[in-house]
Amino acid sequence: MKKVYYAIYDRKAEMFSAPFLEIKDGTAIRAVQDQVINSPDHPFAKYPSDFSLHRLGEFDEASGVITGHMPEKLQEIENLVGE
Repeated sequence: MKKVYYAIYDRKAEMFSAPFLEIKDGTAIRAVQDQVINSPDHPFAKYPSDFSLHRLGEFDEASGVITGHMPEKLQEIENLVGE
């Protein structure tokens, strides 16, 4: 099975977070949305306009091969607030 690498970009720090794996875009968005909704003290919830979710590449669990590409923005975190 292939999984996808994602990271959060922080506009204030001008850097990406450590990457994390998810099955696909929808589950990555849901994972971040859970942090926004369930952790009001988390920076994503406190400063949502500072962050965006990006797709970075894939990891093939069968072969162990990681493929990457230029970060592709999927979602502004501020758009997850109140969804």
